[in-house]
Amino acid sequence: MYKTKNTTKEALKALKIKNQDEIEDLTGSKLDPVKAWEVIKSTSEDFNKSDVKAQEADALLYKMLHPEMQKKKDNKGDTEIIRLQEKERARALELLELELLIAA
Repeated sequence: MYKTKNTTKEALKALKIKNQDEIEDLTGSKLDPVKAWEVIKSTSEDFNKSDVKAQEADALLYKMLHPEMQKKKDNKGDTEIIRLQEKERARALELLELELLIAA
């Protein structure tokens, strides 16, 4: 249910936050992964209670901790998009061939 349940505080402290200045400008404070994890933990009652907001925050924090997992998913999505585009082009060519046969 919660992906960051077994994450250590050391791993959270080692996490480098991109665009920390922009986050601080928008929110008034820096993003602290340890505090975020602690809020998720307390809101979910030590990762035992199902809470929609806590699960969303957990998923986002997990993506930050494991960006390589997101890249693998993106590659699968890219492959699917390419295949759909190929099918779309093939259909367009078939339609063009039919139009040429009808016009002839």
